[in-house]
Amino acid sequence: MIFKIQSRFLRFVVMDREFYNRVSKSNAGTECRNGIRDFVLQNPEYLEAVIAFGTDLANKNQYKGVWIIEMLAETHPQLLVPYINRICDVASHYKHESAIRGISRAINFLTQSKQISLTEEQQERFMEISLDRLIGDAKVAPKSFALHALGHYAQKHEWIKDELRNIISKDFPSQSAGYKAAAREVLRKISR
Repeated sequence: MIFKIQSRFLRFVVMDREFYNRVSKSNAGTECRNGIRDFVLQNPEYLEAVIAFGTDLANKNQYKGVWIIEMLAETHPQLLVPYINRICDVASHYKHESAIRGISRAINFLTQSKQISLTEEQQERFMEISLDRLIGDAKVAPKSFALHALGHYAQKHEWIKDELRNIISKDFPSQSAGYKAAAREVLRKISR
């Protein structure tokens, strides 16, 4: 049987029921997520279906698709290049904590990847998303990923260094140990 996924970012993507159920019923375990990622790598015709699944904000399980996007961003960022604009379009709209964490991590990987080149517009959008994550009410992990992504961009944009210093100095006393560790690392990096 074949499913059509309706999304505001994709018209229709054909996905077979078995794969759809596999992603829908997946869990956060490394073995499970690796299995889906490896399946997509071996069957690239399913890549667009995973992207559609993970970027469909109406899909209550979209965070499970984001897990795979995150893993691909880490290991095979070049596969995501055709979908980066779609990722930018939805990244700031996620509500599920697992999706927010996963997409923040994916953005960090895509930002720092030496295997791909982002357009100026994509870089600006990733900077904006990361700044919003950093000053918003996100949990520690998304803020840490945003810090690292912005630390990378600070090497090229002086204004980001000033912005990071201001945000970190204001937030540092009230943040967790994880945030503080990431902040110290980023401050060292931008002070060089």
